[in-house]
Amino acid sequence: MGYHQAGFDVIGVDINPQPRYPFGFLQTDVLALDARFLRSFDAIHASPPCQGYTDMRHAPGAIGAPRLIGRVREMIQTLPYVIENVEGAEGEMREPVTLCGSMFGLGAAGADLRRHRLFESNILLSAPLCSHSERAVVGIYGGHARIRSAKHGGRGTRDAWTNGHKPVAAEAMGMDWATLAEMSEAIPPAYTRFIGAQLIAHLDRQRLAA
Repeated sequence: MGYHQAGFDVIGVDINPQPRYPFGFLQTDVLALDARFLRSFDAIHASPPCQGYTDMRHAPGAIGAPRLIGRVREMIQTLPYVIENVEGAEGEMREPVTLCGSMFGLGAAGADLRRHRLFESNILLSAPLCSHSERAVVGIYGGHARIRSAKHGGRGTRDAWTNGHKPVAAEAMGMDWATLAEMSEAIPPAYTRFIGAQLIAHLDRQRLAA
């Protein structure tokens, strides 16, 4: 959604069906895509599965999760690209920038959204500094919106919100169309809108120089 808001026509690709995906969609194995097909795009954003890079990678259900950043990079590196992943993937990423909800004023119900994510690119990306406050931090994961700071209520799964988890998650993420499960796996569109503006500026410079 952020890339769409930045001005791109978006085509999504995933091996699993995504019936709620709002843009053009191709269900296939990304790793089997033809190079000619990839070259038909102006730019590519890839979010390889993060489970193999998270702190929970040794938990049941995550053991053996693929670590595909290097393989994906080899496929897309001849085009302007962005690879996004969690902080635990930093060792496999090339000079990534970190985006945080505090950079965009994201949050809800008196709590800030941080949700640090790394972005690697073969174009120069800039990013502001985090602007963490002393307010509670809302975490959206596992189908819940949880207060994460110990001094502001702990990491319990209790419903800490008057109207339930989803309205808080939707406000914090800027994703009022998404389910809680979808938001648990997502990054805020503000992140990709910010990255997308830089990609478009790069592509415009390339066209002027051609």
